[in-house]
Amino acid sequence: MRIDIPTYYARLLQKLSKLMVSPRLCFTFFLFIIIVISLLFTGCAKRVWNKPIVEKSTARYDFHNNLPKNSDEVFVVLAFSGGGTRAAALSYGVLEKLRDTPVTINGVERRLLDEVDVISSVSGGSYTAAYYGLFGDDIFEKFAPEFLYEDWQSRLIRLAIRPQSLIAMSSSEYNRGDLVANNLHNSLFQQKTFADMSRGKLPYVILNASDLNNAMTFSFTQQQFDFLCSDLSSYPVANAVMASSSVPGIFAPIALHNFSDCSQRSQPWVNNALNQDSHLPRSYAIARALDRYSQPERMPVVRLVDGGVTDNLGVRGSMMSPVTQYGDVPNMAGAFSPAKLRQVRQVLVVVANAQTYSEHEWSVENKDPSFLDTISAASEVALGTLNNETVSLAKKEFLQWGEHVNAQRPANAPQVEVHFSVLTFDQVKDKTERAKFDAMPTTFHLQPEQVDDLRYLGSDLLEQSKEFQNFRNALQ
Repeated sequence: MRIDIPTYYARLLQKLSKLMVSPRLCFTFFLFIIIVISLLFTGCAKRVWNKPIVEKSTARYDFHNNLPKNSDEVFVVLAFSGGGTRAAALSYGVLEKLRDTPVTINGVERRLLDEVDVISSVSGGSYTAAYYGLFGDDIFEKFAPEFLYEDWQSRLIRLAIRPQSLIAMSSSEYNRGDLVANNLHNSLFQQKTFADMSRGKLPYVILNASDLNNAMTFSFTQQQFDFLCSDLSSYPVANAVMASSSVPGIFAPIALHNFSDCSQRSQPWVNNALNQDSHLPRSYAIARALDRYSQPERMPVVRLVDGGVTDNLGVRGSMMSPVTQYGDVPNMAGAFSPAKLRQVRQVLVVVANAQTYSEHEWSVENKDPSFLDTISAASEVALGTLNNETVSLAKKEFLQWGEHVNAQRPANAPQVEVHFSVLTFDQVKDKTERAKFDAMPTTFHLQPEQVDDLRYLGSDLLEQSKEFQNFRNALQ
């Protein structure tokens, strides 16, 4: 028989109060009941920790085990940016367009969506990416009503102010991030772990957060977890999504254990990068950060926040990272074996960037910005600059990768072509229409008509992209 503990004690208190003559005794008993209930609720709320790695385990969440079995001649990468529901809806529109785009490869017609190999995401875009990576085409029936049209902003606020939530968060081992992650785990993501992600024909999904300890992108791949001597396959997807979207100040960081030494942590490329003469290459900065993981006694716990802090587009910090590519970025050694690298011919990279460029009310009204306004504006400036430089560097690196691959092929062999498409609100030609999208806030609640506008925009921008058109023409 199930007992409703709060109701049970409330009734007991009511009965006892009739028998008690002393108000002080009644009040003391009431405090005792409150303490008991608090302890019960606190005991039920526990942080979900990652587990240590299992030596010689075959359940590795990486390119080798989770890339879909589709055409070897075509390689498609999608990158979904941050931006709350705005980003989730824009990226959802891109998936809808790819679903509705037929292509013929080796004489067989199929959906272009089925040729997507990798989805790399950050923050709001991670909700769309993770849902598709887990549930496939169910996303087109369930994701909009369950997430895009749902007022998650109010839902999370109500969750946070519930008495049992406040009691649970009073523990030093449970915070706001843990609370939301647990809610997502039991609702939107249906208690799925990375063992359930990217199965069969579904693309390899890389969810990206930021390592607050080391100021670097933290990608939820087994290659990254190797440096923590930890297993990713058993880790809840909801916690990774929460880490990816844990905006500093609003949500608390998601914590991961950094375990004692293991063989997977020792990788030659890290030492090679640390010992190179120049300290300017990106590989050196990343290797220096990874080297800290090898001292778990000094860094027993890694704290993760929103992926937008280090890469709000989710493309350069993952696909072009020496971590995911085992130190060999020029050959993308994590994604391609030498044989597979010789076969690829057409590469499409689509970056769905939901960044806005809106006016500040204090600027329009010629007022001095408040302290919070100043912090917000400064963050937007830094993020905007980072986004522009990140997408430029990512495009440059993908094109250089294509040149590197072609340089290794015989002159008479088919050459690889890289088509790099960036979708932004700046591409909306009508100024009034563009201003409408720029005014959409970074929250987890938009009006249904705003969600629909973003869905259609994602589809339209992709259709209008010259790089996308060139890619489709190359497949004919």
